[in-house]
Order: sequence, then structure tokens, then C-alpha cells
Amino acid sequence: MLPAACAALFGLSFVFTRVAVPALGPVGVSAIRALLGGLLLLAVVLARRQRPGSVRPARFLALGALSAALPFVLLSMAMTTMNAGSAAVLNAVSPLFALLIEVRAGRDRFTARKIAGLALGVGGVVLVMAQRGLDFGGDGAVGAVAGIAGAAVFAYGATYAARHFHDVPPLVVATGQQLGAAVLLLPAAIAFPPPGPVTLAAAASVAGLGVLGSGLAYLLFYRLIDRLGPARSAAVNLLVPIFGVLWGLVLLGEPVPPLSVLGMAAALLGVRWIMVR
Repeated sequence: MLPAACAALFGLSFVFTRVAVPALGPVGVSAIRALLGGLLLLAVVLARRQRPGSVRPARFLALGALSAALPFVLLSMAMTTMNAGSAAVLNAVSPLFALLIEVRAGRDRFTARKIAGLALGVGGVVLVMAQRGLDFGGDGAVGAVAGIAGAAVFAYGATYAARHFHDVPPLVVATGQQLGAAVLLLPAAIAFPPPGPVTLAAAASVAGLGVLGSGLAYLLFYRLIDRLGPARSAAVNLLVPIFGVLWGLVLLGEPVPPLSVLGMAAALLGVRWIMVR
């Protein structure tokens, strides 16, 4: 249930970002969502009187860069040249990077089940998105590189969090991550102001990003890392495009063809195989 809830929120984030980024720009969207999410989580941390322990502020800045600032900006850049569905597909390669990082560090190992799960999960995602206009030609190539780079940085960020914040409450980790990202991004947002005009839809979308995509989603994600480890937690990204399709059906009335249903089933099975020890 927790992986599905986390993936649902991340999937919704792609829709919000695609609406907001033309008006606010990649850096502006990323800075505002990190600040809103961080302030929301900080209020909860203060209410619960939780503390970061002995973790140095520099660690939170590093985590903010790896798990929020850089991935946010790169994925937002991807959506200036491609649709939200295509960007969600690229983000789904994050589990592969996470597993490679963990195997190289000696904290995990390849098994036939995990390799099959990765192949099945990625294949399922491609099937789901096959009819959503994947286009990586021309400017789309720039977006593709940015999206893949964002997925790789995000995967390393999960590993960094597991290594340096294993004894810190997930709520504190999520709060420090978002505030650290905001500290890094706000000066850049001032230096590169939004292209505008800022519409009501863009403002509402970036607010949704902050509250749901940066606040609640990352709280759930760090709980997953605490329970399952970074490699298996990153497998949640295989479900994100699936939820993107479902959000389109529920919110926009977009049809879900049989090919997409088959892909959803394959991706769900692939995630299960990756997550089982």
C-alpha cells in the first residue's frame, strides 16, 4: 500500500510540473515546490518535536541537492521538450541505477529474479506509454538526456540517504531534504526569473507540487527507504508512469487502451520481483 501511495503522488507530480513549467521555468518550479514542501514538513516536525540528532547541516544540503534540487530541475527541463508521460518513462529507469549503485557498493547483488523484474518492469512501462506520443527526436533528445540524468541522480540520492540518515526519523529527513534544496535553488530562481505569465493553473499546480509532490510524497518515500533499502524503494519509480495514465483517466477522461492494461500488469509484477529479498 505504501509503495502505491508514493508512486501515485509522484505520478501526479509530472502532471503538475508539465502545467507549471512553461510559466515558471524549470528552476522556478523546482525552487517553489521545494520551499512549500519543506515549510509544510517543518511545521509537522516542530509539532511533533522531532530532531535531526547529530547530522550536520551540510549533510542535508547534500541530500537536498541529490534527491531534490538536481532531479527536480533536470526533470522539469525534460518537460520543456516532451510531454509528462515521456518524462515519466525516463524516470522509470531509476531502479536500474539504484540497483547498479548498490551492487557496486557490495550492499546488494544481482539475482535472476531481480534482473527479470527490472526487464519486466521497464518493458511494462514502455507498453503503458507506447500510445502517449514518445518522441525523442530533435529537442526531445535534450529532454531525454536531462530526464535520464535526473533519474540517475535521484537513485544516488536514495543511496546517500540510506547511508547517512539511517537513524534519523523519515519526517526529519524529508524536511531537511526539501529545505536544503530550497536553500540551493532560491538564489538560482532569483537569478533566472520565471518567463511568465503566471496563470492560475500554473500557480495551483506548483502549490500541488509543494504540498503533495514534495511534502507528502517524499515523507512516504523516506519511510520506504527506511523499511526496504534504496534499491528496492527506487523500484517504486516503475509504477509512476502507470499512475500517470490512471490520473489522466480519472482527471482528464483519457482512455486506457488494452496495451496499457497489459503493461500495468507487467510493471506491477516486475516491481514485486525487485522488492522481494
